[in-house]
Amino acid sequence: MSENNVDQQVQPVQTAQQVQPAETIQQAQEAQPAAAAPKKRVRVGFIFLSIVPVAALIGIQSVTQIPFLIKAIFDLNSGAASGDPFAVGEELLEIFNTRYAVYAYLLYAVIGLIVFGLWYYLGFVKKNPKVRIKEVFGVKSILAVIGVVIGLQFLINAAFVIAFWVFPDTMNNYVELMKASGLMDNPLITILYGILLGPVLEELCLRGVCFGFLEKSNIKPFFIILISGILFGIMHMNLVQGIYASVLGFFLGFLRYKYRSLKITVAAHILFNLMGTYGDQLISELNLPEGGTLILGGLSLFVLAFTVILVNGDNKARKEPA
Repeated sequence: MSENNVDQQVQPVQTAQQVQPAETIQQAQEAQPAAAAPKKRVRVGFIFLSIVPVAALIGIQSVTQIPFLIKAIFDLNSGAASGDPFAVGEELLEIFNTRYAVYAYLLYAVIGLIVFGLWYYLGFVKKNPKVRIKEVFGVKSILAVIGVVIGLQFLINAAFVIAFWVFPDTMNNYVELMKASGLMDNPLITILYGILLGPVLEELCLRGVCFGFLEKSNIKPFFIILISGILFGIMHMNLVQGIYASVLGFFLGFLRYKYRSLKITVAAHILFNLMGTYGDQLISELNLPEGGTLILGGLSLFVLAFTVILVNGDNKARKEPA
């Protein structure tokens, strides 16, 4: 009987001794932190490659204008041109803008769309998973586009008021430059290029090819958005427009990263240019005082902050921080 009692008392101890090591191992494995993913090496070459599309876009624009400028020079020589070189330059620019600017901008847009459309598709879309429209557009993403457009328009208007106070000569020179470009005086150029074709072309170049190269460089999303925005500003080739274009580029880059598609940035860019062209005209007719413009600019900061929060909470957007 004593031996049976000993066996009955020892057996549970032996079972506990057999189970304990397995539980200890399992607990140790659960307590051990998961192995971190290997850090990707930054590929600097792709950062430099992101500059190439901007240079190519500027080059296409310059080359496509040359034949029309030459034709304008012949037209100027056949007329009674003034001997004053400044007057000659103004006459040449007027001939180009009134007679040939439409054709120059359209040729530039068509060639650019072909070049960058093929570049973006073959280099960054063809072998990657397609992002469908329903994966991008929803209530929150549409509200985000509207928030970015309205917020930036009022913010830029307020910034212009301050800039005219602080840098009046620079701002007056900018206004004259925009008038000389012919974009403001020709409704056909404004609609076809400024509102429709231009935004698509610029998005293919900046948020398409440039952004694609920057993503391949393995730098952090913040720097991808920052660099692509700065390149967007440089592309405009003048200081004032370059500054606010960079700010627009940062928000478009944010939308591009979060929604992984050009569809939403093209929509935002077209709407921004549309509001900047015709919305500003409607606002100017209201004859708002400068103080009112500044107040709206301050309120726009809250609109933009809300937009960022809205995008980060959208189920269609990436969850990783930008």
